[in-house]
Amino acid sequence: MKPEPIAMVRICLGIVTAINSLEIHGLLTKIASGKIRLPVHGILPAPTQPFIDAYLVIALVSAFAVVVGWCTVPAASILTVLNVGVLFWDQQTYSSHRLLMTLLMAFLIFAQSDAAWSLSRRHGEVPWWPQLLMMTQLSVCYFFAAVSKISVVFLSGVPLSIWVWAPLPWWVFTLLAVATVAVELYLAVGLWVRSTRVKAAVLGFALHLGIVVLMREETVPLIAFAVTCLGLYWLFLSRPTIGTAPLAAVRASGLGAISPQASDS
Repeated sequence: MKPEPIAMVRICLGIVTAINSLEIHGLLTKIASGKIRLPVHGILPAPTQPFIDAYLVIALVSAFAVVVGWCTVPAASILTVLNVGVLFWDQQTYSSHRLLMTLLMAFLIFAQSDAAWSLSRRHGEVPWWPQLLMMTQLSVCYFFAAVSKISVVFLSGVPLSIWVWAPLPWWVFTLLAVATVAVELYLAVGLWVRSTRVKAAVLGFALHLGIVVLMREETVPLIAFAVTCLGLYWLFLSRPTIGTAPLAAVRASGLGAISPQASDS
């Protein structure tokens, strides 16, 4: 596999992790200074400012290392541990976006993502299976995001009328709600199909852009989420068909008996 697509994912995840680390630092600082704490487990120590500041420094340095591709595996491993630790530190640090980022960072450890656009001197092709896990995770994210919205309340457009800053007619909010569910379901499948990959990528970009532009709150986290998802699109757009995959990769995946003329959906 060519290394450029996963290198793009590496850079995007490094940037997103830095943004999330700054956000978490602010939240934990409020908790340390007196905001109500909601511990996940009573045995975990309460956040204190020295530990919070140490977390931020380590996270930012590791995120920078991931972005530039320097000591990527140790840096991604440190970030994964830090992300998991933060999720267990206090219930208020949890978000589905942060969980997605944590899972992707864990997969990045095994992806050899520093084979391109990095300070690493290592070059060559990269393994396919970590990319497949990342793609699957994104597809699952879109699918369950759509399924969770299939309700009378959301499809009525009422939640969007509260979240969106623009004073739109009521029927527009209903239309946007239905369109959101339809697009997310389409992305969950369409990104995998060769004939619809590009269309799905365009719709996905429009979806995330619309979310960032229209939502009245959480702009920075939503930008980070958009960068996380859109950074993975190149994996779908560049994934090989069985007929064009390297012979060694085909044999390694147990597909050696498939005809070279075979192709994916």
